[in-house]
Amino acid sequence: MRCMFALVVLLCLCVAMPVLGQSAPAESPRCIGLVLGGGGARGAAHIGVLEVLEREHIPICRVSGTSMGSIVGGMYAAGYTPEEMDHIITTLDWNDLFSDNPARIELPMRRKDADYRYLLNFEVGYKNGHIITPAGVVQGQKLLLLLRRLLISTWNVHDFDQLSIPFRAVATDIVAGKPVVFGSGDLALSIRSSMSVPGAFAPTNVDDQLLVDGGLMDNVPIDIARNMGAQQLIVVNVGSPLATKAELSNPVAVLNQMVSALMEEKTQRQLDTLGPDDILITPALGNMSAAEFNRGAEAIAIGKAAAEAALPRLKALSVGPEQWEAFVAHHRQRVFDPALVAFLKVDGAHTDTAKYVAERLAKDVDKPFDPTKLESQIGSIYGQGNYQQIDYRLQEDNGNRGLLIIPRDKPWGPVYGKLGFELDDDFAGRSEYLISGEVRATNINKLGAEWRSTAWMGRIGGLATEFYQPFGQGASTYVMPYGLLRNEDFPVFTSDGEKQLAEYRVKRSYMGFETGWSPLPYLRILGSYTRGRDKGDLRIGNPEDFFSEKQEYSLTKVGADWDTLDDAQFPSKGARVSFNYNMYRPWLGGSQTGDVAQLKADWVPDFGLAETRYHVLLGMWASSALDHDKQMDKFFEAQSFLGGFLNLSGYPERSLHGDQSILGRAVVYRRTGKMDAIFSTPVYVGASLEAGNTWQSRSDVRLDSLIYAGSLFLGVQTPLGPLFLGYGYAQGGHNSVYLTFGSLLRPTP
Repeated sequence: MRCMFALVVLLCLCVAMPVLGQSAPAESPRCIGLVLGGGGARGAAHIGVLEVLEREHIPICRVSGTSMGSIVGGMYAAGYTPEEMDHIITTLDWNDLFSDNPARIELPMRRKDADYRYLLNFEVGYKNGHIITPAGVVQGQKLLLLLRRLLISTWNVHDFDQLSIPFRAVATDIVAGKPVVFGSGDLALSIRSSMSVPGAFAPTNVDDQLLVDGGLMDNVPIDIARNMGAQQLIVVNVGSPLATKAELSNPVAVLNQMVSALMEEKTQRQLDTLGPDDILITPALGNMSAAEFNRGAEAIAIGKAAAEAALPRLKALSVGPEQWEAFVAHHRQRVFDPALVAFLKVDGAHTDTAKYVAERLAKDVDKPFDPTKLESQIGSIYGQGNYQQIDYRLQEDNGNRGLLIIPRDKPWGPVYGKLGFELDDDFAGRSEYLISGEVRATNINKLGAEWRSTAWMGRIGGLATEFYQPFGQGASTYVMPYGLLRNEDFPVFTSDGEKQLAEYRVKRSYMGFETGWSPLPYLRILGSYTRGRDKGDLRIGNPEDFFSEKQEYSLTKVGADWDTLDDAQFPSKGARVSFNYNMYRPWLGGSQTGDVAQLKADWVPDFGLAETRYHVLLGMWASSALDHDKQMDKFFEAQSFLGGFLNLSGYPERSLHGDQSILGRAVVYRRTGKMDAIFSTPVYVGASLEAGNTWQSRSDVRLDSLIYAGSLFLGVQTPLGPLFLGYGYAQGGHNSVYLTFGSLLRPTP
C-alpha cells in the first residue's frame, strides 16, 4: 500500500515538473451570484452597482432578480453593459411606456375621432351577462414590446442557463399564492411577468398560471441564486421603507403598508440567511418612491455610491486582466441577424380576428425583420381598442425564420362601455352640461366589424348608431351605415351676441351611408349620403317673431381628414386639417338646395427641442353656405356657431350664428411642474388671441367686421378630462369667466 502511495506521488511530481519553473495561474474565482431585488424605479440603482463591479473586474456567474431587478438582471445576463442600460433607463419616455396607447399618430383615424368625443379613459366590458372591469390600469403592451426589442438577440434562447450569464426571474402565481421561478421559456415574457405590479399592471398568463409581481413572494431572491450554484453572493436590496405613522392618513396608504409589511417580513427572512462572506448593498434611496422613474439618473448615482462604500469587501472578488478579458469576451455576445421574414402566422387561440390581424401585417413577409417598424404596425392594430395585448415571437421552421403574432382580445369584452362629460358655465346664469354614454360591440366578424352606439343627456338628448365594416388590404377601406335621433338646443341671440332672444329645440333624425379610404393612419378620404329631417320647435321667444320650422334634406358629402397631432387635449406637435363639401339637393324628398364648404385646421409647430414647456396652437375655422335657393340662412344644418371659450372668448357660448363664419386663433400654453413625473397631474397656463365673426349672407362678409378677442386660462388634466378656468374679453366690452370641461381643440359646429 505504501509503495502504491509513493508511486502516485511520484507520478504527480512528474506531471508537475514542466510547470514548476513557471508562475502558477490564478486560482479560479468562486462562483459569485448577483441578487437584484425589486423596488420599481428604485431598482435603477442596480445599474450603478454593476458599473462599480465591472470597473473593479468582478465577474458574475449567476444572476437572480425580481421585478425591476429582473429587468436589469435579465439585460445584464443577455450581454448588456451597465453603460448601455444607463443610457436606456435615463432616456426612456416612462410616461409613454406606462400608457398602453401607441403614439397617437399611429392610431387609426376612427380612434382619433373618439378623442374629440370627450370620453373618459376608464372602460368597462360586458360579457356573458356580467359587467367586467380590466384587471390592471395598464395592460403592459408597450413594456412587453420594449422587452422584445431589447432582448431580440435571445429570441432562440429557451434555457436561461444558455445566456451569457445563467439567470432566473421570480414572479407570483396569484391564484396559488406561490412563487414561480423562470429558468427557461420566453425571456421577455418572464421578465414582464416578474414586474406585474398588482392593480397597476395586468397579470400575465403563462402556462395557465396567472402571474403578478414576484416581490409579493420573494422580493430579494437569495435562495434562488444559491440554488443555481452561487458560492458567494452580492445582494442589492432596493425595497421601499415602511411608511411612517404620519403618512398612514388614508385607506390606500394603510392597504399599501399592509402589503409592504408582509413583503418586508419575507425579505428580512431571506437577508437573515446571508453568510459572513456574502455582501449586502443597500443604496440610500431615501424617500424616492417606486413610481419615480424620472429620477433614474439619481438612483443610478446612489447605487454607485453604495457599491463604492462596499469596496473594501468587493475588491477581494476582483480577478486579473486575463480572466476579466475572458469574462467580457464571453459576456458581450449580443448579436442579432435581421434575416428575411419568410412566413407569418397568427395565433388565433385568444382572438376572434386572427384573419384581420394577418391581413394588416401580410406586407412584412419577404422583408428583413425590423422590430421598430413591427412595433409601429402592431401599435396601429392595438390602437383599434379591441385587444388586451398583441405580442410577437420569432420562429424557425425548416430553416426559415418567420413571425408568430399573438393577439389576445380583451377578456372583459367584446362589448365595451365608456362615459363622457362636458360642462360649460360662464358664471352669469348660463350653464350647459352634456353626459354621454358609448357602447361598442367589437369583433362582430372575422374582418373586425364594429357596432357603436351613443346616447346623450343634457344640452343634447338622443341616440346614434353606426356599423363600421373594414375590408381590403390592411383594412384601409370601410363602409359604414348610420342613423341618429337627437334633440338639441339652438339659441338665437341679438346680432351683437349680447342678449338671447329665443331658443329652439331642434329635433334631428337622419339615416345614411359612408364609405372611406384610409391608406395611412393619419389620412382619410370619405364620401357619404344622408337623408334627414330637422324640426325646430320654439321653446323661448315670441311666436310672432319666431316660427317653428320643419326641414327635409338630402345630403351628399365628400371630405378629407388629416390628423398627426400627438395629443388631442394639450398637443405639443402635429396638425389636424378637415375639409368637407356638403351638397344639398332635392333628391328623395329633400327640400333644400345649396352647398356648404367647411374647413378646420389646427397646427402646433414642433420646435425640435428635446423638452419644451411652451407650445403654440394656430387654428382656423371657416364655413360658407353657397346657397342656391336663398333659403340656407333659415336651414338649421347650414348654421355654425361662435362664442365661448377660445371661440371668440368673452361672448356667451354659441351666441353668434350664421351660415357664413370664420375664426382664427393663436393659443400659447405652458406646462408647469415636473415634465417627466410618472402619474402626475399636468397643469397648464395659457393665453389666446382670436378673431372671427358670423354673417347671414356671403355679401355681408367683410374683414373690417371681424371681432377681436382673447383669453387667459388655467388648464388641468383631470380624470374627467381637461378642466379649464378662464377669463375672456372681446372688443365691445364683452367679457366672461369660463369653467369648462373640454379640450384646446374645442369643436366649432
